[in-house]
Amino acid sequence: MNMKIQTDEDVFSGSALEIMEQFRMRTFDPGEFPDTETYLWFLQDNFIRMTGIDPMLPEGDVPRKARAMLHALAEAGALMILEDEE
Repeated sequence: MNMKIQTDEDVFSGSALEIMEQFRMRTFDPGEFPDTETYLWFLQDNFIRMTGIDPMLPEGDVPRKARAMLHALAEAGALMILEDEE
């Protein structure tokens, strides 16, 4: 399941998990988040704090959580989903 998203002028493609990993590696200190799931918790907490809305990430595997977080970010206007092959 591949996606293509755009944030400002940057375009990312791959699975939702791969895109989240690219985001994690672009943080000021990628070592702060030892894995993608930890980074997703960080994003979820920030999303709630900034919007007052809980994106309600699904239980279970990290790829499903990553996809749900990308869709929540798109709904909030933080990025655009250009392609989503479910």
